[in-house]
Amino acid sequence: MRNNRVYMPIDAVDKREDFELYYADGDVFLTVKSDWTKEGDKVSILNRFGGELGRIKTDPQQVVYYVGVERYEYELHTYTVFEHYFFKGMLWDIRGSIGDPPLDFRNEGTGKLDVRISRVRFRDKGQCYEIKVKDLSKLRTAACCVIAMAIKESFKGKSEGEPEDVKAMSALKRFKRRISLSEKGITYDEILARKAAESEEE
Repeated sequence: MRNNRVYMPIDAVDKREDFELYYADGDVFLTVKSDWTKEGDKVSILNRFGGELGRIKTDPQQVVYYVGVERYEYELHTYTVFEHYFFKGMLWDIRGSIGDPPLDFRNEGTGKLDVRISRVRFRDKGQCYEIKVKDLSKLRTAACCVIAMAIKESFKGKSEGEPEDVKAMSALKRFKRRISLSEKGITYDEILARKAAESEEE
């Protein structure tokens, strides 16, 4: 089934220019437009006829990305940038980096693999991410998720920190944690500093 996959140039976001995703036959699948000056710029995702199919926007601190696809809205939670993400709304647990495929999107509810990201050479477009789904109805959403992840990693955006066992927390502690995360998040430099400190302790 060749129509269950699309292709996105791996350096698309790094170029800070509008770009396109392609079907396997080379036709345009989506067009991505933004000002590309900062991480918080709104991103518009257009279908092949020029209508807006989706959009990506961040909160003021660039911790959670809000990803709209048609009439639905999802949230990309970055627990640790380059390492662990959760795509709320699709229940996708994503462990790894978009820059280091293969990368799997696993459904946290069913445990099944919904999406596989690979790196391939595609036609005359050079190295691309191949976004492959098992269920065609999830292709657009998966593509928008990949675009959001690529933006987060290109700008080395903030992380929420690894999720704790929220069920074991009191309601007050859950509320305080949610407020603290939404207000600041963890910078990439802070993550590197923590890892360096942990390696010195070993």
